[in-house]
Amino acid sequence: MSEGREEKTDEKGDEHIWGRHEVAEALESGQAVRRIYFSRQARGEEIERIKELARVNKVRFDFFEVGKLSKVAGTRAHQDVVARLSPVHMASLDEVLDALPERATIVALDQVQNARNIGMCARTAAAAGAAALLLPARGGHPLNDEVMRASAGAAFRLPIVQCANLVRDLELLKERGFWIYGLDAGGQEDALRMQWPDRRVLVAGNESKGLRPGVRKKVDALIQIPLHSGVESLNVAVALGVALFADGVR
Repeated sequence: MSEGREEKTDEKGDEHIWGRHEVAEALESGQAVRRIYFSRQARGEEIERIKELARVNKVRFDFFEVGKLSKVAGTRAHQDVVARLSPVHMASLDEVLDALPERATIVALDQVQNARNIGMCARTAAAAGAAALLLPARGGHPLNDEVMRASAGAAFRLPIVQCANLVRDLELLKERGFWIYGLDAGGQEDALRMQWPDRRVLVAGNESKGLRPGVRKKVDALIQIPLHSGVESLNVAVALGVALFADGVR
């Protein structure tokens, strides 16, 4: 392995993630990691594990002075390791549907803007055994390294579909036997008392505007999380987590 190699580390289309857990998760999940950069002071079992994973996956790694590594990562909180990734591979909805069991949950985010919220939703969906995460191609936060860090690497293990037209994809899912439920603070159905069907889509909307009118028209029901008086709403990722686990992990 070469040390101190001078090269451009921000090639167009590539993303950077940092943190020992996140980089190890990317390598373990088969994500397309182009290169790994360690600080020259990197030590410890986690660092050695990342090096071994890199060797197994035939990923080259280099060593930088900590200041340069901080510049590559855009933060000093990189934990001595940064990975350069190829753009995230997006699955097609047809690929997802062809691989689904009879009982399945799909999560859709309708123009969620905050990167941390998207990352937390992806992590929650993966933890609940969701079959896929649908994201509109326009209107929401891009799926970048900030989202990946917020998901703590879990987004690498969840099929992600970029929807050119979320309304049209929801129609397709209905044709394939899915019931569509929109999360809404004013919903008529109680998420904790629902009798969930075997195939369901949970749609969470924008943090301030909620579901778009076109998406709202496609849902079979609006569901809400019962809250104590004085609390108007939950964070989108928290609400999604409650609804996902209300009927058990799928």
